[in-house]
Amino acid sequence: MLDPDLVQVWQIGLDPSPALVRVLAGALDEAERSRLAGYRSGPLRRRLLVARGAVRIILGGYLSIRPDRVRIETGRWGKPELADRRLRFNVSHSGRLALLAVTATREVGVDIEDGTTARPAVELAARYFPPDEHRLVGSAGPEEQPATFRRLWVRKEACVKAAGGRLAYGLRLPVSGEPAPFPGPARDAGVLVTDPTGRLPGPWLVRDLLAGPGYAAAVALSGPQPYRTVTRRWRLAGVAPRRPNRPR
Repeated sequence: MLDPDLVQVWQIGLDPSPALVRVLAGALDEAERSRLAGYRSGPLRRRLLVARGAVRIILGGYLSIRPDRVRIETGRWGKPELADRRLRFNVSHSGRLALLAVTATREVGVDIEDGTTARPAVELAARYFPPDEHRLVGSAGPEEQPATFRRLWVRKEACVKAAGGRLAYGLRLPVSGEPAPFPGPARDAGVLVTDPTGRLPGPWLVRDLLAGPGYAAAVALSGPQPYRTVTRRWRLAGVAPRRPNRPR
């Protein structure tokens, strides 16, 4: 049983070996296979297959059941959840990486964004973010503006996903506060976020995550209570990972 004030975050690489892709395809249920067949993009379809297969294998490990027996439903705005609510989880993927966050009882949201997609950071912040966050993005140097925008964006997404709401409701969430450490060595820093409009239930404690060069990521748990975060790199035992190409 997980500690109620612990969130485990799994990093899942989305470009594995063909052998691992075949194993993960076998972890899906029939409904997921049918949905994936509708994607025209082969690379996108493969990465979604890897993410969903890995999520089922990891959750099946927690529940001690076969991956294809894990019953996943969707909430009102599409948030996935276990049918029996024995655990809370959330997943996000971007580029070559996915994150899966798992908790015992507290609602959780996680988000990750890579930096390969160019966005007009200042213009988007002016349109969607609170004024102080627009100023924060605009005051950053030109090279830092995209990263500053992504850091705020993933915090908002993580809170919205923890609430099971729509992103449109969360773009003006005030998330730019600096993380404040909690007393004691077992608790990490976090930013306490509340919705000033009252449309999203809260509050949430959101924390930045390290996800690799070029990525921004955050995790949010419902409630103001501090929590611990453990991050793990997922690998399927018995299947060799893809080796990097060697220069010739």
